Amino acid sequence: MTYLVTGVRGIVGRAVVDQLRAAGKPVRAASSRPADTTVPDGVELVGLDPTDPGSVTTALAGIEKVFCYAAAEGIDNFIDAAKAAGVAHIVLLSSIAAASEHNPIGAGHLAVENPLRASGLPLTVLRPGAFAANARTWFPTIRADRVVRVPFPGLQLTPIHEDDIAAAAVTALDDPSHAGKIYPLTGPESLSHRQQVAAISAALGEPIELIELNYEEAADVYYRPVLDMWAEAGTQPSPVGPTSQSITGTPARTFAQWAVDHVNDYR
Repeated sequence: MTYLVTGVRGIVGRAVVDQLRAAGKPVRAASSRPADTTVPDGVELVGLDPTDPGSVTTALAGIEKVFCYAAAEGIDNFIDAAKAAGVAHIVLLSSIAAASEHNPIGAGHLAVENPLRASGLPLTVLRPGAFAANARTWFPTIRADRVVRVPFPGLQLTPIHEDDIAAAAVTALDDPSHAGKIYPLTGPESLSHRQQVAAISAALGEPIELIELNYEEAADVYYRPVLDMWAEAGTQPSPVGPTSQSITGTPARTFAQWAVDHVNDYR
């Protein structure tokens, strides 16, 4: 049984590849930019242009399980090729924002979820909330000046570790009982931006200064729809759960663990 993982240049896609390989499973990795993509030894790498039916057919040839990112472009080609290949299960990485079709971020993910659900292909949808890895945008200034510039320092989120999303995906791919289900996912705790910076500081073992950005300053770094959601959320704790444990049975990783796992990225 061979697994296809798309979007392997992304943090979750790469984590899925790594976990499948660690379990000794054959993996084909697909990227729209294969020349700029590296994969572990033993992983087949193919180019994938979703707008080219031949490219999609080649990527899916002999594939039984697929992990894919929510890319609406070429979704009809993907569905046709998956049916022709006899794909037995798809896990889609969507977003918690897809719970509302009026959310512009959610609408983009629903543009993939809806046709996949209508296709009749066995499908599990993962809808994670805020990624812990969003804190990577802070790395350059942490490395350079031990400073984080962020809007809404009191905003609370439930950051989820990419390895937990990947673990949920791998578990779902290997268990047919997850087909037809949609799983919202969060991290195991509600943390403010300020608390996230403190966790990174603790992992680093050095103080990090937090400088608050106003909306317009932050718009140079963050998408305005995201800033608008943050502004509306205020400083109330963000609802926690369900976490990846609802799928994997293993307790979800904390943001503090994520900070330790990535300490060399911002040291």
